[in-house]
Formats: sequence, C-alpha cells, structure tokens
Amino acid sequence: MTTAIIYILAAIGAGVILLAIISAVRFVSLHFLHPKQPLERYKRSSAEPAYALITGASAGIGFGIAKELAKHGFGVVILGHVQDELQAAKKALEVATPGARVRVIVMDAIKATPVDMQDMIESLKDINLTILVNNVGGSAVGPPPFRELMTYSAADVDVVINQNSRFMALLTSLMIPVLSNSSSSPEDRSLILNLSSQGMAGVPFIVMYGATKAFNHGFSVGLARELENSPNTRNVDCLAIIPGDVLSQGNSKGVAEAAPKADYFATQVVYTVDAAIRQRLRAVSPYWRHDVEWRLMGWLGEDIVSQEVVKVIGTKRDAWNAHCTKTE
Repeated sequence: MTTAIIYILAAIGAGVILLAIISAVRFVSLHFLHPKQPLERYKRSSAEPAYALITGASAGIGFGIAKELAKHGFGVVILGHVQDELQAAKKALEVATPGARVRVIVMDAIKATPVDMQDMIESLKDINLTILVNNVGGSAVGPPPFRELMTYSAADVDVVINQNSRFMALLTSLMIPVLSNSSSSPEDRSLILNLSSQGMAGVPFIVMYGATKAFNHGFSVGLARELENSPNTRNVDCLAIIPGDVLSQGNSKGVAEAAPKADYFATQVVYTVDAAIRQRLRAVSPYWRHDVEWRLMGWLGEDIVSQEVVKVIGTKRDAWNAHCTKTE
C-alpha cells in the first residue's frame, strides 16, 4: 500500500514538473523567440501590399503598431478623430519608413454611426485589408478621470461604452466579410486584434473603463471560436491583446517605473502574434512582465490582488488629480 502511494505521488510530481516545463517553453517561445519577419501569413503575393486598419492610431500604442506594421511592409490606414494629429502621425510614419503607404481616416468612435462605418469601409475597397486592429479606447469623461461610479452621469456611462466597446463591436462585424474575402487562396489568412486591458480584472475608480475592457476580452474569445467554426471565416484569426501599464500619451501620470513605452509595447504586439496564434491562445499579454503579472493575479487570493490593485490605481489617481488641479 505504501509503495503504491509512493508511485502515485511520484507520478503526480512528474506530471507537475512536465506541465511546468511545457509552460516555461511556451512562455519563452512567446516572448523571446521572435520571427525575423512577423505576420507573413497575413501578407499577399500580389504587387499591392496588404493593408491594416488601425483605430486610435494618431498616438500611443495604435501609432506604434502602425509604425511597426509599415516597417514590415504593410500599408496602414490610421483612424482617429483629430485631423491635425492624424496628418502629423502620417508624416511621422512616412519619415520612419520611407515609401510607406499610409492613409488617414477621420472618425469619432464615440459618435460614429453604422452608416458612417460602412461608408468608410466602402471608401477602402481599392486596397486589400487583411488586418484590423481595434485599439481606440479610453475614458473620455470630464476630470478628474479617476472617480467613483456614482459621480458618472448617464452621458458619461454611454461615452465610455461607445468609445471602448460599441465602436469596436460594430466595426468588427462590418469588417469580417472584408477580411474573410481578402484572398481566394485558402492559405492566406486575415487577422483581428482587439486591445483589452488588465483593467478587466476589476479596477476601482475607473469601473466603466475596466468593464468595457472585460467586454472586449470576452468578445474576442467568443469571436475567435466562432470564426474558426464557421465555414466562411475559418481563414480569419482573432486575438485579444492584454496590456498592463504602458507609458503613452493617454497614460502618462502615475505610471510604474518599469512600464514599457508605447512604441516598445507595440513592437512586442507585432512580434508575439504568430506564436500566440500557433499556441492557440485567445488572449495574450505581449510584454513578458505584464504576462507574469497577469498569471500571478490568477494565483493570488482576492485580499492580496485587491490591495495591490488599489495601491496602483491610488498612485495614478493622486497623480491625475494633481495634474487636473494644476491645469484648472
């Protein structure tokens, strides 16, 4: 009996060690063994380049992704709501990658109607769109940005939902036929990237923002399963991107010292997609430190997680409150 128990415990231990090794190999492959030419499966063999439509691309992570895609031979369509910022971003992309093919779309994600979106897609019929990056997002409510939910007006609630979730869901639904029909070859694939956030774990004082990012995560996972199980869309991959703290134009106060800059994070997004799809992940934290943080949150108890989340958000809240006070 004792011998049998020893064998059982040894088998369990060996299984745990094997799983740990597999997990470590997958982690290293995802974050450190990058392809020389990422996203090749989403390019096309024709003379005209494949294009990516990136929302919220005038600055921050969206701009960084556009810059990295242009560097690797994709044409890019950058969408934002401020004409001057988009034109400046276009010039910067063309300087960073001479010969880059860049188009600009001015559209307000908060106010855009389905008709506006459909007309925009129609205007891009002359190019081959193979990638959609749903990056636009934020918490466009009056200052201070970090505050209790009970201070939100009905309009505030609608603004956050429209900006982060409604626009993304509607645009994606309209783009799926375009992406699925972007090539007659069954070997060619298309890609949807949806920016979520670690905020989906439940973040105080920006409750609406975190909740919409949780929607984006669930939307992406469900859509990925739907696409691969529908005959007409099996050539379309869908992946949720889960950033942690990233220093960017929209997140510039109370940022952790170890946080990556937006450009670097965007590079990690582009370089981890291939491995994430190959590993059949539905969501990925492209920056390795964020990935470790995200995994740890799943193992730690609520008391510890809550304490750390409140501490991090408290630092941001204080920094933004001080900034808002100075600018009044």
